[in-house]
Amino acid sequence: MMHLRRQKPPRDTEVLEMLEIQKVSKAYGEHLVLDDVSLQLKRGDIALLVGANGSGKSTLLRCVAGLTAFDGTVRVLGADPRSGADSRGMIGYLPQLVSLPESVTVGEVIAFFARLRGVSVRRPEELAAAVPLPDGFLPGLDRPIGALSGGMRRRVALASALLGSPPLVLLDEPAASLDEEHSSSLWETLQALRAAGGTALIAMPLLVTSMLRHDLAGVADRAVMLDHGRVVHDGSVESLRPAPAFGAHSPMSAPSSLSQAPR
Repeated sequence: MMHLRRQKPPRDTEVLEMLEIQKVSKAYGEHLVLDDVSLQLKRGDIALLVGANGSGKSTLLRCVAGLTAFDGTVRVLGADPRSGADSRGMIGYLPQLVSLPESVTVGEVIAFFARLRGVSVRRPEELAAAVPLPDGFLPGLDRPIGALSGGMRRRVALASALLGSPPLVLLDEPAASLDEEHSSSLWETLQALRAAGGTALIAMPLLVTSMLRHDLAGVADRAVMLDHGRVVHDGSVESLRPAPAFGAHSPMSAPSSLSQAPR
């Protein structure tokens, strides 16, 4: 059973893009990680952000989440995510690497994020109901984090990111460590998220996208490819095709007209 509700933002935000990224650049010292990235998502869009390791995917998600300084502009429903808790409250974020205290229980983790999101949870049984994932996806609420496998911990972190159905969800390799059953549940959840009017930007490795691109085409509206911190392709998932010579470790490429974009 899904617990997703249809998004109903205030009327004065109806004309705004859900996410606007304009000329975002980010450097660590002399190393340029993001180079003039621009991207817009409308309400209800599900976009895959694909690229080889080191292409800038995780850094871009951190910029959108307001977790790192950058040059350029990011707006979530017109608000700058760096401006304070009000804008960040609209974003659910799953980082690539998650560290949860081993001594607390699954229920305590969910309850903590529920308080941060302002989700009303009065009884223990309401904790699981507040998570927009299929029944059985979340491990038992009384289980300590320290007793969970890596895949189970990933499921708890994913549930925390989706808690309260935020209007914008940022997921960095959400299927990492998930088995086939729970990966399928994730894709079903993303389809339900889109049907409910939710918006998501999901970082995916090129190899995984190559293997699953036909399945992901039923989930995502588009695929945005980064290479060396620049957008080199923005189109359908199926428009990405296997190719042996794109980047150092990439099994896919953009169409030929885009694969030679300047870097």
